[in-house]
This record gives sequence, structure tokens and C-alpha cells, in this order.
Amino acid sequence: MGVLELIQQKSFLGKEFLTWLWFRSERDGQIEWPKAKPVSIEILGPILLDSQYGDARASLLKGDSPATSPEARTALLEGKKLKRAKMKWAREDAEWIFTIDGENFNISSLNVPNPGKLPFEDLMSLRLELIMEFEQVLELLLETFLEARLNARNWGREIRSIQEWVKAK
Repeated sequence: MGVLELIQQKSFLGKEFLTWLWFRSERDGQIEWPKAKPVSIEILGPILLDSQYGDARASLLKGDSPATSPEARTALLEGKKLKRAKMKWAREDAEWIFTIDGENFNISSLNVPNPGKLPFEDLMSLRLELIMEFEQVLELLLETFLEARLNARNWGREIRSIQEWVKAK
């Protein structure tokens, strides 16, 4: 089996990850870890929801807050998962806005916090540190998701919580 085939077979995990982030952002407001600073997550627009079946496989939602729209709820009830979304992550004074594609984890339009007026060398150094912090947050979120996802008992509870969230949305 080639690398591309393997990536295509596992692409559902990225969509589950983004959908799980959406759920956690609305349920908890932020995700906390024992030895790391918490991060708050906000789903911005546009968002693209996708399913593996049906005639209308994809729903692209735009506007002020598409994640809270009735159309988003309907798409989730139909079994669609979040495929691509613009997000905002905040951690203490740092805030990153970006678009992420769940199928391949492509990050685009990453806006790192603006540290203000600094000498060029200091500015570049600080911006690189903020990009590395973004990567660490992504890694922590993915590890947290995979710990839940790969434990059948925990994932069963998480799925029930997600289903209740979708019904109540």
C-alpha cells in the first residue's frame, strides 16, 4: 500500500478531529492540560462539512457565525463532519487565526499574534516562537483527541456526548 492510499484511508480521522474540536469549543470553551496552558477554540467561517455518502455530500457555510447556524446543525444531524474551517485559537495573550483542512492537515492563512513595534531581529524571533507555539498547541490537541479516539470506552462516551450536543444544538 502506497503512502497516498494510506493517507486517503485515514482522512476520516482529520474530519473527526475537527468535529471534535468544534464540539469541545462549544461545550467547554477551552481545552486544558495538566502541564500546559489551556487554549480556547472558536470556529469562524467559512466552514465546509462533508460526508462519505448521499447526493449532497458537502455543505459550505459562510457568514458571521456559520458554526452556530441551523444549517450547521442540520449538516451534523445528517452525519456530516467538519472537513475545513477557519478557526481562532487563543492562549493567554497569543491568538492565532488560520484555516485547517482535516483531510490532509494543511494549514493556510496562519495569522500569528502581532507583537507590536520591535526591532526587526526581535520581531522575527518572536514571530517564529509564536509559530512554534502554534505547532505545540496543534500537537497537544491532536494527542488529546487521539488518546480519546483510540480508547474504545472513552471514545464511546465521547461519541454519546457529541450526539447529545448535536441534538441540543
